[in-house]
Amino acid sequence: MAAVLFAAKAVAQLDAPVPVQLVGASPADRQVTGLADPLSPAAGVSVDAARANAVSFAQATGTSVMSATLIPAPAQYVAGMTVSIVPQEANLAGALINLNGLGPVPMLKHGNLPLDSADLVPGAPHRLIFDGSAFQVIGSVYRPCPAGYRIGAREYCIEEFSHDSLTFVQAGTFCQSGGARLCTFGEWLHACLSTPAFIGTVLNFEWVDHAANNGDNAKRVGRGSNGNTPEDSGIGCTNGHTASPGAFTRFRCCITR
Repeated sequence: MAAVLFAAKAVAQLDAPVPVQLVGASPADRQVTGLADPLSPAAGVSVDAARANAVSFAQATGTSVMSATLIPAPAQYVAGMTVSIVPQEANLAGALINLNGLGPVPMLKHGNLPLDSADLVPGAPHRLIFDGSAFQVIGSVYRPCPAGYRIGAREYCIEEFSHDSLTFVQAGTFCQSGGARLCTFGEWLHACLSTPAFIGTVLNFEWVDHAANNGDNAKRVGRGSNGNTPEDSGIGCTNGHTASPGAFTRFRCCITR
């Protein structure tokens, strides 16, 4: 097949239906520079434009169906297609996205979960990748809390009520069997201090997954003393002590969002 040879720099619109070979005395002479962002799907894309996501970035409007226009316009949704959008409004629950009028398709998080309301923050960029049937949101979009759990913070859900007493190891195994884990001390304390109604659900000591600074014991919270002088004992968010892991103690599970 014939080749078109260029040995000098030029500023021109090039439409060559054959392989192009650039030759020159130095590497600087063997390159194409100054490519603008493409306006059609068949146009060339510079490395700078690709690195800057210039051809896969758009602002999105709407709440239940978010619309965005990419330039150049894609001919269809293709598996592996990656785009970045900046929503102008917070999305509604189960929001769809429609790019360049190709039709609305779901936006999902964590594989198959529909978006919660306001998952996509207005003014913040969000990265999406098409899996063949839906756009998966890549990044920090949080899981909803399942039944029986409440939001402890953006990062975790905590059970609303504690379980009947088990040993420390049994409690951890029980949480894992349900796809959760034993709450850390920090998670338990934050939920207790930030939610006034939480302390009313604390019936007795509760296990937490926390290094107890004791080679033989495990950490229990919710009852005991807070170590202050004068001592505050009984039920309280900052009360607790260590106990043998074999002691039967109430507990509650947490899930990372």
